[in-house]
Amino acid sequence: MRGWSRILAGGLALAASASAPAAAAWQEASSSHFLVYSDDDPAAVAAFATNLERFDKAMRVTRGLPDVPVSAAQRLTVFVLKDVRAVQRLLRNDEVAGVYLPRVEGAVAFVPRDTRDKGKLALSAQAVLLHEYAHHFMFTNWGERTFPAWFVEGFAEFNATARFEPDRLLFGAPPLYRAVGMIDSAEVPAGVLLTRSPADRMTPDQTQVFYGRSWLLTHYVTLGKRESTTFHDYLEALDRGSAKEAAKVFGDPRTLDKTLNSYARSETLPMIGLKLGDLPIGPVTVRALSEAEAAMMPIRQRSQRGVDAKVARGVVSDAREVAARFRNDPAVQVALAEAEYDAGDYAAADAAASKALASDPRSRRAMMYRGMAQQAQALRDKSKDAARWRAVRGWFRDANKLDPQDPWPLVAFYRAYALSGAPTSENAETGLAYAYQLAPFDRGLGLEVAMMHLKRQRRDEASAALRRIAYDPHGGALAQLAATLLTAVQSNDAATLKALTEAAQENAVAR
Repeated sequence: MRGWSRILAGGLALAASASAPAAAAWQEASSSHFLVYSDDDPAAVAAFATNLERFDKAMRVTRGLPDVPVSAAQRLTVFVLKDVRAVQRLLRNDEVAGVYLPRVEGAVAFVPRDTRDKGKLALSAQAVLLHEYAHHFMFTNWGERTFPAWFVEGFAEFNATARFEPDRLLFGAPPLYRAVGMIDSAEVPAGVLLTRSPADRMTPDQTQVFYGRSWLLTHYVTLGKRESTTFHDYLEALDRGSAKEAAKVFGDPRTLDKTLNSYARSETLPMIGLKLGDLPIGPVTVRALSEAEAAMMPIRQRSQRGVDAKVARGVVSDAREVAARFRNDPAVQVALAEAEYDAGDYAAADAAASKALASDPRSRRAMMYRGMAQQAQALRDKSKDAARWRAVRGWFRDANKLDPQDPWPLVAFYRAYALSGAPTSENAETGLAYAYQLAPFDRGLGLEVAMMHLKRQRRDEASAALRRIAYDPHGGALAQLAATLLTAVQSNDAATLKALTEAAQENAVAR
């Protein structure tokens, strides 16, 4: 196990070899799919971003996906902290090594640079990052598909163990932290594995087995001989009906368990090797953050991690101190606007965003916070002034013009209609649907889109969005609500549908 941990720890140049010198400053590495922040040597930060880009490229090559350019807003932002303990302090959770937060406002990940001291953690932070980015990759590139829970997690585990070698990148290595679960078919037999829903409760042992067997079945259908055709037929069946019906494509589940057990005990399992020379990526540029940006970095991290009312008060207090030193820096003022907004001081948020725009008239985030702050004030005043609400929507429209592929302004524009009580425009509805195409990983947005379709009696479109959320293994209460709604839609249960739709709409407005 220690040897395997060392392989993972070296994979993304995050281990001791990349330790920061004492005088290291915060760097920003910008690439096609990532924006990386780390207080490390510029060369180490560039290497980190380069490996992430190669990982993304390799997944596209292995799955036959084109490398379509994405806008700056659609990139994953990765904050690299000093060590695991720093990540745990930020996340206020001693049981994690890293985290990925999929949000329409911009997906974010937090990972440590130094992973030598993992304590009791069996799963390396690098594997966490690759696992979660694989989720992001799946939902972004196959937003129209419905995937079962086992493949959602199996795909992430399959990619999480990618091995970076000097001249190639390998896929297919077993996740040894799931070793026990791979060969234990009794706890989660194939019949359960194929039909498990997010609402099904599992013991810790069953969860461990579920992940291990999900990896094994994914490996089997990906690299096993002639199994890709069966898997394709299975997914087609899943789109047409229930998980139980689709599972029949694999035949007798007991036979499948025996096949998987035999596959797991093979002397060697097939792997995919890709030469780095066959994985061309775009440029990776690195710049040192300014003194003002570096001073605000800890505050940005806390805001991006997410705050409650108590934490928000501490964050905004610190943000005000930094902003007092750098009054005219647009990045500082945008971060202050976010902190003020989270703390509920909407006038101050509007003022900070206005100051940011005075220095940088093309700051989309400043436009968004001007709109949201003014919207919050209009709601507080219970305003029905049409001109006031047009001004709110105008900020979101301006942000959209700067980057039409940023889903956040599109969602905000639609919600501004709903919050104001005005009839939603066709343009706003089209924008919301497009936003979900751009950010299909946001479950709340998916539920909102489903509600919009149901309101317009577009049940097929609503069912597609609901099915996607209902099968999400991390969907929690939203997945359960989506599954119940989906059943009501399919059975034409008007009374249940009405009650659940109202609950779902309340959830959407609360966002």
